[in-house]
Amino acid sequence: MVKRMAKRVVTKAAPAPEETRDRLTRMQVVANRFNAWRPAAAVLTRVRAVPTRFVQIDHATRVGGWPIERFTTLHGPSNHGKTLLAHGLGLSFLEQGHFYAFVDAEFTTPEDWLATLMGQHVTHPGFVALRPKTFEETVDAVRQFVEQIAEAREKGEVDPDTSAIVVVDSMTKLVPDRLMKRIAKDGAVGKRGSVDGYGGRGGQLRAALNKQWLDELVPLLYHTRSSLVAITREGDDPDADDFDRMKDKGWKIQGGKALTYDASLVVRVSRDSWLRESSEKEARVVGERHRLRIWKTKIGGKDGEHTDAFVHTSNGVLSPEGFDRARDVLELAIAAGVVEQAGAWLRWNGNRWNGEAKALAKLRDRGLLADLEREVRALDVPKGTPHEEVPSPAPA
Repeated sequence: MVKRMAKRVVTKAAPAPEETRDRLTRMQVVANRFNAWRPAAAVLTRVRAVPTRFVQIDHATRVGGWPIERFTTLHGPSNHGKTLLAHGLGLSFLEQGHFYAFVDAEFTTPEDWLATLMGQHVTHPGFVALRPKTFEETVDAVRQFVEQIAEAREKGEVDPDTSAIVVVDSMTKLVPDRLMKRIAKDGAVGKRGSVDGYGGRGGQLRAALNKQWLDELVPLLYHTRSSLVAITREGDDPDADDFDRMKDKGWKIQGGKALTYDASLVVRVSRDSWLRESSEKEARVVGERHRLRIWKTKIGGKDGEHTDAFVHTSNGVLSPEGFDRARDVLELAIAAGVVEQAGAWLRWNGNRWNGEAKALAKLRDRGLLADLEREVRALDVPKGTPHEEVPSPAPA
C-alpha cells in the first residue's frame, strides 16, 4: 500500500551576526565583478513541473507534477505499462495546455487504442507523432520540435508558460543510419552480414549515440523548457545475486549507461497486481495496479532506497476503460488519513461507504472525486514551484 504521508521539515537560516554581514557586503562587491557568473539562487532554480492526472505521481516526485527541463528514463518488464504511463503523462500535458510529441520507434501504437486512453485529446492540435527511419532522424526532429516551441513563446504566439513533453518509445529501437545502410548493403547473413558479421557492435553503437545525443539533449531541454521521457527495455542482470533479485534489483537497463547517469528520474514500471471484482481468487479481473518505483531522483528526496507510486487502469468492466483516476485518489486519500477507514467501512466529509467498490462508485456517480482529489493535493505542499509561476531561464 501507499506509505502514509510524513510532514517535511523546513529549516530556516539564523540571522547573521554584524561582523558576518560586513564581510558578506564586501564579498558582494567582489562578486559583482564576475561577468560570466550569476548568483547561484538565480541559476539553480527550483524544479519546474507540470501537474499530471496522477495524484500519486505528483506526490512521489515531491515537486507537484512531472518535471520539465529534464530527461527521464522509464524501464520495466514487457507489457507492464511503460507506454501506457507515458501516454498518460502526454495526456496530462495536453490537458494543461502544453504540447505532446510521441516518437513511435516501435511502430506498434494504434490510433484506436490511444483514442480509448486519451478520448478527444487524440486529435488535439498539440499532439504530434513520428515514426522515424533512423536514430539521426529522431535527434533532428526532437531538436526542431522543442526549439520551435521556444521560438513561438518568444514571439508571443503561444502562452508564456507553454511547455512540451517528448516520449521516445523505445530508445533501443532507434537504428543508427550507418547500421541501416549496412543492412541494406550487406544483408543479414554471410561474412559481412549486418547481423552475425557485426560482432555485437550494433548495441555498442547505439549506446555511444545515446551518450552523444544526451550531451546535446540535457542542456537543450533546459533552455527550451521541455521534458523528454525515454522508454527503454530492461534485461536480467548477469551480476545480480539472489539478494538483489529479492530487493527488486535483478535487472539491467539496456541502451547504455548514459540513460541512467544523465536522467533526473529513473523510474521502473511494473504490474503490481490484477484488480478483481472481489477478494475471491476467481473473481473477474477489472483492471491493473501499476507500480512506479523511482530509483533515482535529482528533483526531490526519496522515502528510502526508492519511492513508490501507483497508477490504476480499468478494462471497462466496472468503469470506463483507461486510466482509473478514482482508484488513484482514493488509495492515497486512505493512506493520508483523509478518508477514515474502520474495517471495511470508509468515511469522508459526511459520506460513509461499506467497502472500496461502493466508495469508488459513489465518487464517480456523485462527482465527489474532484473535491477529494483537491483535499488530498492540498495536504502536501510541493517543494517545487508551479511551472507557470517561474520566470524563464536566462539564454545560453
